[in-house]
Amino acid sequence: GSAPGCVRQPNLERLVKLEGEVLVNSPREKVWRILNDREVLKKHMPGCESLEETEMDKFEAVITIGIGAIKGSYRAKINILNKKPPESYTLKLEGSGKPGFVKAEGDIHLEDRGNMTLLKYSGDLQVGGLIARVGQRIIGGITKNMTRRFFQDLAAEAESVE
Repeated sequence: GSAPGCVRQPNLERLVKLEGEVLVNSPREKVWRILNDREVLKKHMPGCESLEETEMDKFEAVITIGIGAIKGSYRAKINILNKKPPESYTLKLEGSGKPGFVKAEGDIHLEDRGNMTLLKYSGDLQVGGLIARVGQRIIGGITKNMTRRFFQDLAAEAESVE
């Protein structure tokens, strides 16, 4: 048991649903290439300090993010699963650090729209530990903005690269 008067903090968890779409003025094969380019992902992933491929479609990353008053570094494992080029894949992320833990899993789909590509994403983000105390609305708002910006930046990259 624990010492008297010692109250264990519950491991609070918050779940955020993430979904959206971006119309990319670029053909699907090119968008697919961008989505699978480690350098591009590293450049646009919020707070990403390093991203190393440990084996095919498996990465280790160091990400520093501040939400509210809680700022910290996470060591994260990122896996790309269920790859169906040039159409879809599942992205799975698990990270932990001083502020707590983060788990995310989401699907990314690409659809032809003439010469353009519709990029759709949907998934769940789970946070626990200290960071979960920030509150659902704040975490939800910040992660939704970061996710949207990430995909908009990837879209801009796909539109600019030859």
